[in-house]
Amino acid sequence: MKVSEILKQKNAPLVTAKNDTTVLTAAHRMRLEKVGCIIVSEDGKHPDGIVAARDFVYNMASHWGDNPKGDEFSYLQRPVSDIMQSPVRTCTPDNDLIDVLQMMWKFHFLHIPVVDAAGELCGVVSIDDVIYSSLKEIETENKVLHERILLSGERPIE
Repeated sequence: MKVSEILKQKNAPLVTAKNDTTVLTAAHRMRLEKVGCIIVSEDGKHPDGIVAARDFVYNMASHWGDNPKGDEFSYLQRPVSDIMQSPVRTCTPDNDLIDVLQMMWKFHFLHIPVVDAAGELCGVVSIDDVIYSSLKEIETENKVLHERILLSGERPIE
């Protein structure tokens, strides 16, 4: 299965933010849009970075440290570019799902931006998308194999 097939099935919006968007605003937009990441892009077309939910948590914990300093909430006013993952690893609509899954596993990503041949954003693939599509593929293969067994006259394994 290709990434393009996943993108056709998705309803989730592609949420972007400019580099100077505050951490608080980015987190709020993610909550409103019900997405697990936000793509940082100055022009709204080319990814400069990506911020996932865990980036907020890890960076907040790092900012606070072991001893509260009284400025714990100043973190929320920092620009999102301070906490984004950059450079961004991307995939294309023509990539095979298994290649995207391997990239996610290797780099511990939950989301990968999808860019076209010009490097412009055309979507985001999440680990949930990959798992769901993989399960659908396995179900289809299982049905085909079961039908082949039945047509061969062999007794299927229960």
